[in-house]
Amino acid sequence: MKLKSIIFTVSFMSLMFFNTTTLFAQSSNYDLITKELTKDQRELLQKEREVMKANREAFKATLTKEQLAILKDKTISKSEIRTKLLATFSATQKDLVRNQQIRLRKTRDNFRKTLTGEQRKMLKQRIDKIRKSKDRGELRDGPRQNNVNDGKKWRVRGNQ
Repeated sequence: MKLKSIIFTVSFMSLMFFNTTTLFAQSSNYDLITKELTKDQRELLQKEREVMKANREAFKATLTKEQLAILKDKTISKSEIRTKLLATFSATQKDLVRNQQIRLRKTRDNFRKTLTGEQRKMLKQRIDKIRKSKDRGELRDGPRQNNVNDGKKWRVRGNQ
């Protein structure tokens, strides 16, 4: 009986240990980045995160039953869900989405203006490390494929 309780305790402790390490591993990258930011930068990000949550809740409150049914439909792909939803948006919903996108762009610009050269370099290194990592997760259709154009961005220039 004593052996069973020891085995049970060891298995329980190992299970708890492995579950907590995944939690810490997921938040550690974010914590490392935020430790490198100034107090004002952290406050800016926190304030914007709260505003985004409030805007998201306001948008969710405007969804109709039909739109919620489209969102809950598991038989269609995410891109199809997006196109169907966009077709059903009212003018106020479109305005909410557009305003959120504009606010997000402004927040990014404001945050970028506050970064020092050293912080930019550190963030670029972390982002490059994430992009170059082999194990970036699995998708439904197999592993992710890296960009064919060697990470270079293609710019669309006017009407060509």
